[in-house]
Amino acid sequence: MKNKNLRIIPSLFTIATLIFFAGCEEQQRDKAGKIKPPHQYIDVRGKGPLLLSIDFKPNVPLKYNFVCERQIALDLDPSRKQSEGTKSRGGSQNVSEKLEMEIVYKPVEVDPYGYSIIEATCNSAKATRSQSSRNKSDAVEFAVGKSFTLKITPTGKIVDFSPLENLIKELGEKSFAGSNRGRIKDPDMIMDFLATQWYLWDSISSIKEPLKGVRKGQKWSSQLLAPMPFVSKIGRDVEYKLASVTEVNGVELAEITSSYKLSKSLPAAPMPYSGSFQMRGTFGFLRGYKVLSIEGSGQELYDIERGIIKSDIQNYKARVSASIFGLGGDEIEPNIEINQTITMTLVE
Repeated sequence: MKNKNLRIIPSLFTIATLIFFAGCEEQQRDKAGKIKPPHQYIDVRGKGPLLLSIDFKPNVPLKYNFVCERQIALDLDPSRKQSEGTKSRGGSQNVSEKLEMEIVYKPVEVDPYGYSIIEATCNSAKATRSQSSRNKSDAVEFAVGKSFTLKITPTGKIVDFSPLENLIKELGEKSFAGSNRGRIKDPDMIMDFLATQWYLWDSISSIKEPLKGVRKGQKWSSQLLAPMPFVSKIGRDVEYKLASVTEVNGVELAEITSSYKLSKSLPAAPMPYSGSFQMRGTFGFLRGYKVLSIEGSGQELYDIERGIIKSDIQNYKARVSASIFGLGGDEIEPNIEINQTITMTLVE
């Protein structure tokens, strides 16, 4: 393994393999006749276990773009549909929300055999929604210029979330507007921000026995947040799979696919706010939210040589039921369908 990179602690199998290929490198050449680096022979084509790590070079930052976008179909009174294929008499609404961010991750301390400290700085954050008559900024936009540190293992497992948790609570306070009626919370996309940062390298860090490596077709499980347009902390169970190892423009990439379903347990991530309050807007008009199902899938591309994630895309559809606030016993039960996309892309 390269000393200048933050790599996973090598197993005895890995060390033996490296020694073997170092001694035989004159016979290990690519089509152009160039000698390949020895470590590329550790399962770059699915022939053996592939060791996955999250690598940072000292003082070399990595920049990522994030986009969280959801389309929301709200059927206010599905029980009053006149016939199949007709609109509800109660009316229907289509709402969209989108968060775009640029975040830079700079290694402050790099230890290939222990904990490393990564400083994350939010360069930009912009939230937009289709139905908004207010010019007030989304609370998540106050993250611009803010930094937080993450203490991670060589596999990207975050072991100290406290600076990020403090920032989340700070953003949560920005979402409340002053009112004579008590605490009124504006719509925000803070949970989308949290979903991208709390589980940054989850596909790698959730591997149960990382020193044994991962073989093609192998699966492993974890849990992720499922951001919603209403106040909630919903989890989605994820199953990862090492689907393939391919070469694109001379770069060896591992394709890690994922599938999602509704989790029965709550994620460990924090909520940005606490106490009692009212929600402003469409989703303050409803109550009794219940997520009925989550279905979806994703794809991640991991650069084997550099030990970094090049791109990640997650898509899921959530079905949600609710009731309309203040209608007494004869309540209407709207149906909500949410189509969510979360992307992460390395800016080269």
